[in-house]
Amino acid sequence: MRKIIRNLRKKDEAVAGIVVAVMIVGLVLAVVSIIQTIYIPKWMESREAEHMGVVSDQFSNLKSTIDTQIALKENSPISSSITLGSRELGFFISQKAFGRLALLSNGWAYRIVQTVGSTYEDNFGILRYTSENAYFLNQVYNYEIGGVVLNQTEGAVFIIKPEFSVSYNASTRHANLSLTCVDLVPNDEKTSISGYGTYPVRTEYITATNTTILSVKTLVVITPFSSIWYNLLNSTLSDANLVKNTDYTITKTSNQVTVTFNAPPLTTVDLDLIKIQISAQITPGWSD
Repeated sequence: MRKIIRNLRKKDEAVAGIVVAVMIVGLVLAVVSIIQTIYIPKWMESREAEHMGVVSDQFSNLKSTIDTQIALKENSPISSSITLGSRELGFFISQKAFGRLALLSNGWAYRIVQTVGSTYEDNFGILRYTSENAYFLNQVYNYEIGGVVLNQTEGAVFIIKPEFSVSYNASTRHANLSLTCVDLVPNDEKTSISGYGTYPVRTEYITATNTTILSVKTLVVITPFSSIWYNLLNSTLSDANLVKNTDYTITKTSNQVTVTFNAPPLTTVDLDLIKIQISAQITPGWSD
């Protein structure tokens, strides 16, 4: 009888041990499931948001590097790093964030019409980063003609404005505009790269030209970010004491902004146009 009781106790203890083990495994799985479904997306979203901040800083550093090369006018290549994406977590199920970097030859353009009817047109190369995030909202960064643009679902904004200024003489009713345009010229046949690593963007000063265009009637900016260019042009003209819908009219479409100068009341409008060419390469190595 005692032997039977001992056997029953052993069986009960074994069953209890199995039940405890199953409960522990179930608890661990529940905790892992909660972490995987609730916390991992938040961690990864935070990581991708942090990476977008890094890209923003890197584009600002790229802008600073190019400005230094322009100021020194030295033909020496300098590298600036751009991080395309971020890695997944190593111990939970998550996705990598990728990105794409591309040099676009016709990313920005202008058209200038004089009162005599002559037209000036030019296209400019830009550098564009496009994110491919899995958790955080996607963003686009553009280095275009010397400024840095951030574009996302809420709209576009200038992180750094390009160099556009206006001076106005109220007594003579003469306005003088100044626009500096940096043209990124691809230095290699391969003009784009995708992935999640960090890659160098090498830039080198080529040349700068200054052209004065007299008696400007119309200035047209062709860009996918027409809203922020509308605001920039309009605010700069207004800050110089030019009156909208009197001295000038400004309109926009989805891909261009048009400023028309009215004479009278204005007498003349001249434009100092500075074009700076920078050789650019986004792949490892340097092609002469």
